[in-house]
Amino acid sequence: MWKLLCIDPHISSAINVTDITQTSVRVSWSTGQTQVVNSIVVYYTATGATSWNTRSASQSTTHVTVSALQPETQYQFYVKISSYGRSSTSDTVTVTTGTKSSTTAD
Repeated sequence: MWKLLCIDPHISSAINVTDITQTSVRVSWSTGQTQVVNSIVVYYTATGATSWNTRSASQSTTHVTVSALQPETQYQFYVKISSYGRSSTSDTVTVTTGTKSSTTAD
């Protein structure tokens, strides 16, 4: 007799976006008690854009750095984890990248 074990993936609804620079941010999350994670994907887009970009993360990590962003631009981020065909999605967080560095002529 076989028993089917269903494991629901769990991600904390709150994600953290830190280390904000002109062109990159660090996105962190917690997967809680999830035993097996098949995939973790960070979704991000500039506010007002029509499509989302993705950045895959290792199943054993709890953060990624998203780079090649535009300075002084508002972005939205969320994280989705999957386990055995089921998935869980975090809340969406909005942040603005840093300002362009000012340069002076000598």
